[in-house]
Amino acid sequence: MKIVLVVFLVFVSLLIVPRMIMAFKSWRMKGKAAPVTHRASRKRIQAGKKTLLYFYTPSCGACKMQEPIIQQARKRHPEAVFKIDATRDQQAAASYGVMGVPFIAFVENGTIVRAAAGVQRESAIEGFLTQ
Repeated sequence: MKIVLVVFLVFVSLLIVPRMIMAFKSWRMKGKAAPVTHRASRKRIQAGKKTLLYFYTPSCGACKMQEPIIQQARKRHPEAVFKIDATRDQQAAASYGVMGVPFIAFVENGTIVRAAAGVQRESAIEGFLTQ
């Protein structure tokens, strides 16, 4: 019985606690000025236009699930959606507080409107870009 309890506690600490921390950090970012460390999106963010920053890593399974949704959004809004490999642009990922991928930052008027970790629905992404 003790072994089961220890395994459960390890499971909780490795899976649930990091997600809770990431959700809290994402919530805290809302309303803050968007960092402009990512070179390609800098002008758009500074101009106050709606911008979606999608952080991913090539080896991430959840990112592979998010990819078709991001590709559709990029087809519809090629100037507004930016894919950022968090392993290559670690400075941009750190400036947005990315602790896990996929991670999407929704930026408008130079401010982070919403930040979310995990796979996001197409309706949430499209809703932000079209409203």
